[in-house]
Amino acid sequence: MSRRSPRFAVSPLCLALLLAGAPLFTSSVSVAAETQATYSFNLPAAPLATTLGRIAQLSGREIVYAPDLVSGRQAPAVQGELSTEVALARALEGSGLALQSTDGGVLTLKPLPVGALNLGDVNINGRSQTDAGDSNQTYVAKRSRGATKTDTPLVEVPQSISVVTRKQMDDQAVQGVSEAIRYTPGVYGEFTGANNTREQFRIRGFSPYVFQDGLMLPYGESGQGSVAEPYGLQSIEVVRGPSSMLYGQSRPGGLINLTSKMPTETPLHQVQVQGGSHDLKQLGFDFGGPLDAQNTLSYRLTGLVKDSGTQVDHVDNNRQFIAPALTWRPDDDTTLTVLAQYQRDWGGTTEQYYPASGTLHASPWGHISSHTLLGDPDFDKLRRETFQLGYLFEHRLNDTWTLRQNLRWSKVNVENRSAYGNGYVSATSPLLARATSDIKRNLQIFNVDNQAQANFNTGALEHTLLMGIDYRRTGLLNTAVNGTFTSMNPYTGAGTDGTQGTTRVGRDLYQTLKQTGIYFQDQIKLDHWIVTLGGRYDRADADSHFRPDGSNPTDRYIPQDDDKGTWRGGLGYLFDNGLMPYFSYSQSFDPMLNTSVSATTPIFKPTEGEQYEAGIKYQPPGQDSFITASVYDLKQKNLTTPDPLNINNTVQIGEARSRGLELEGKAVLNDNLSWLASYTYTDSEVTKSGYLTSLYRDKGNELPFTPRHQASTWFDYTVHDGVLDGFGLGLGARYTGTLWGSSVSSTSATVNRIKTGNITVFDGAVHYDLGKLSQGLRGTRVAVNASNLFDKDYVTACTNASACYFGPRRNVIATLTYDW
Repeated sequence: MSRRSPRFAVSPLCLALLLAGAPLFTSSVSVAAETQATYSFNLPAAPLATTLGRIAQLSGREIVYAPDLVSGRQAPAVQGELSTEVALARALEGSGLALQSTDGGVLTLKPLPVGALNLGDVNINGRSQTDAGDSNQTYVAKRSRGATKTDTPLVEVPQSISVVTRKQMDDQAVQGVSEAIRYTPGVYGEFTGANNTREQFRIRGFSPYVFQDGLMLPYGESGQGSVAEPYGLQSIEVVRGPSSMLYGQSRPGGLINLTSKMPTETPLHQVQVQGGSHDLKQLGFDFGGPLDAQNTLSYRLTGLVKDSGTQVDHVDNNRQFIAPALTWRPDDDTTLTVLAQYQRDWGGTTEQYYPASGTLHASPWGHISSHTLLGDPDFDKLRRETFQLGYLFEHRLNDTWTLRQNLRWSKVNVENRSAYGNGYVSATSPLLARATSDIKRNLQIFNVDNQAQANFNTGALEHTLLMGIDYRRTGLLNTAVNGTFTSMNPYTGAGTDGTQGTTRVGRDLYQTLKQTGIYFQDQIKLDHWIVTLGGRYDRADADSHFRPDGSNPTDRYIPQDDDKGTWRGGLGYLFDNGLMPYFSYSQSFDPMLNTSVSATTPIFKPTEGEQYEAGIKYQPPGQDSFITASVYDLKQKNLTTPDPLNINNTVQIGEARSRGLELEGKAVLNDNLSWLASYTYTDSEVTKSGYLTSLYRDKGNELPFTPRHQASTWFDYTVHDGVLDGFGLGLGARYTGTLWGSSVSSTSATVNRIKTGNITVFDGAVHYDLGKLSQGLRGTRVAVNASNLFDKDYVTACTNASACYFGPRRNVIATLTYDW
């Protein structure tokens, strides 16, 4: 909501309401309401908590209140050009509650009876990019910057986007981004099973890049880069469809944008202890609040320490994480937030490459357990360090223009040494051959995004114009040494402690990519019509330096220059009831750097994609619910895929398309019940082959790791009165249909594609607010979560006959959280 000029007309009813509450107002609110900025409110009668959230969102003001004060209370309709205080006075009419304000201008709710108990505070902050207050309190996010880079209601964005809120992550006790997006349509993130080495995703059949706060992260080639800690995130945005117009280097399926926890203007203190399966022991803390009385400085400090095993025997998964943040507000128009982060992971790898015979299919020797380590606990080692430092700057010049600059330097160092399964020694032997990989990788990304936003009218047209110039430099230093290892028996575990044989340098390279883009976007409103138009031009310059390796004894240098213009457009009509049908077109452009040089593919062409999408969004005004449906037709040229002869290499095939249907619903159905559900249908196909040999065929086959059907649902029911007050239950179900681990058909059984899927798993949760037992336990919550509740043993996917992945087995986590 844009800022409006002050109005000086106050109705007699509003004045009477303000005077009636005057004894409870401090001096900072005693100024007449007509001196406050006004906003356009059109809120129907609704639960009081819902109305308070909408007022905070529309006005950008903070409202602090005890949850018990508003539970079960209704608010009347709030309509008109009103100040925040007048809107709140109308919402509180007849509720027995009144307003107070702190010296810093934070609005609070207090009961009218003298001596009422203070039950603790809940914060709603309308300034957050994704409705931080809503993100903490509900599954239903209402605003996002991910798809437009402007603070836009999701219902007004002519593109499919889902937001996983902080509350959803907390209620489901997620341990990674892959787990957090389990209930999101159009995206699949666990096709390599319970993998602590890397996080990989597919959106609409294609691998996406991962961003944080709008800037690219060093997730790296094949996911061998950073891995985000979900406790440090406020929300996760899944933007579906090509997004190069705003982000430059981007893939056609979409992108994932992580939003950081930001400094808060009200005190926030949380300590969290977790324990559970695989000897998990975890301690987290999250502190925030103002550093001075004027709220000029505020901070956030989030940290975590984890000591844990994994479902694979002898493989640890330990972590240290710290993320300080500081916001400086010298005046109402200027904000500078400095963000830093350090994360250290160490242990072994759960990526084992199990054979299909003995896991997916029966074997003469029995079944290989998902707990079996195919490597060597004395040889395997995973070390990963991630660093981030940057800032988000915003300055409002006047009622029209706002300037922003977002900047971040990110770095990840990875050392991953492991022995892994490499197929059976022979068809008549239970012994498994093994190979080794020793990867040392340094990946750095420097991002800067300069934006100028103008809000203005031309006649009846309302414009939100965004112009920007961004620059990104990526550097990759990568060395991989491959070798042999003594065989083992995976059925008995005999021979796990082995010996490494001969080694060879499989890859030794240094690459840099510099990309500069200039873009514009105009979001235009005419009455109920919403039009989004944007264009961009990118130039990318890359240098690849290949040093001698086992297959080539010479130094090689390959320069690469690419440029491309992309655009997108969207049209929607927003009805008064919150329904918006829309249609959009968008493009993607992604310069591709080859990481292995051969005679046939020395240089990769940029991938190019385009998409047509039509959909419907429905967000009833005043209700905490959001329903979306979309259909799309997506095409990509110059698609890359793992080489069927060597999974360490990548080849560039021809063209592919993906068509589908996605449905999503999220709602707070009443004070007790929250619900979310999704369904995905994806019809993917390789439409043009790029293979130069007749040994392989991919044309007409599905894209790898792309389920044809996916469905999920989750309910949380929490009691707010009676003897069970504070007790809650959660239950979820996830279905993954058939998928292929490769797009390659071959007469060779070792490289022919393999089908998996048709899996349903269940999740559950039990939680209780101990503050309902005693005021001395106020702010304390206990929960027990179980994913894969019935411990289903299944294979997620097989890249080939020698590389299959077990899905995550049952994982039980007990959580004790204390907020004050």
